[in-house]
Amino acid sequence: MKKKLIYLYRWIMWNVLSRPFVFLYIKPAYRFTRTPGSQSFPRPPFVVIANHGTFFDPWMCGVYSRYPFAIMCNDDAFRGPPITRWYLKSIGAYPKKKGASDFAAMKTTIARMRDGYPVCIFPEGQTTWDGETQLMYKGTERIIRKARCPLVAIRLQGNFLTRPWWAHAQRRGRILVTIKVIPAEEIARLSDSDLLSLMKRLIYQDDVRDEANLAAAFSGHDLALGLERFVWICMTCSAEDRLETAGDRITCRACGACFRLDAHCRLKPEPGTAAACLDIKEWWSLHRRTIIDRIAAATPHEALARSPRALLQTMGDRAAFVNRGAGELSLTREQLAFHPDDRQSAALCFPLPEIRNWVIQRKDIFEVTAHGVDYRFEFNRESPMKWLAYMRYLKGYEECERRGWIE
Repeated sequence: MKKKLIYLYRWIMWNVLSRPFVFLYIKPAYRFTRTPGSQSFPRPPFVVIANHGTFFDPWMCGVYSRYPFAIMCNDDAFRGPPITRWYLKSIGAYPKKKGASDFAAMKTTIARMRDGYPVCIFPEGQTTWDGETQLMYKGTERIIRKARCPLVAIRLQGNFLTRPWWAHAQRRGRILVTIKVIPAEEIARLSDSDLLSLMKRLIYQDDVRDEANLAAAFSGHDLALGLERFVWICMTCSAEDRLETAGDRITCRACGACFRLDAHCRLKPEPGTAAACLDIKEWWSLHRRTIIDRIAAATPHEALARSPRALLQTMGDRAAFVNRGAGELSLTREQLAFHPDDRQSAALCFPLPEIRNWVIQRKDIFEVTAHGVDYRFEFNRESPMKWLAYMRYLKGYEECERRGWIE
């Protein structure tokens, strides 16, 4: 009886609060629409997977269901204001530690489906960095096979272009939602590896290079503002941490190179600037090559990345992060180190084998987990992606790219 009452409560919250909000606010703002040929959701339980490009993806997927979605969310969302925590719990959302395997979240997923809910999972574990679907975390395919229920794969086109994770302002564009249902009987005939390959194919998207997106009208203002959160190497002179943005322009303070970014994330050099990259995907490829080469050539104690203006945060009372002081953050092939400006405070040194998790939170925060403790380093107009990217490739991300998934 208690579970039935909880389900009824969540059904009411989903259909009386969430879906009207999506239709009244999110749909006009993001202009999303279901594509012709998209299938209808089956009766629950079922698992929804989708590529992830913006915060509102779960609601753009879930609005087509009258059944309350149990959304697997970044656990940081449950540290927000009380009204946010109340809302997420009221619709059946549940936390998962971002960027890491989370056994408790997996158990909750199975429990939600046993209670008759559709479960929404984003196998990338975070929003895309450059508009292309990232590697999936392995394990979702095992949950789907164990649940013996239908799989609903949703491909979103234009969600990244509408609001890149690093951006300050939303763009005016459109999002296409394509829904495909794979029956439980078909899933039962697939091996784990075959199911994983099918999932990757069904939700793969490259927003920046998608011909349908390039043919669609996207527009906005301050299009480059915030891009220095993502890129930090000048494509013209290779200077690092000298990029700044204003309006639609990104400029290198070292060589003066200046580029204009359009709403499709393509780059146009200003007069007098030589173009080395055509779009942010190509620019990110330059970063990737530089990172891999620098790691291979660096000595064990050579600094690969350094920031003298990082702000350390750790968990305080009431499950909220609090500031612990500013200092210099540095990374070598062997360790991540924080040296506080306050000479009375001890330095923090994290040998790389002791770091178990590394993610970006809230656009400007680089978070790592060591010995079960979460440490956050917040930056102001600097790139948290630099730290995540170096950490990824120091911890074997090239091998993940070769095999096609993350353990």
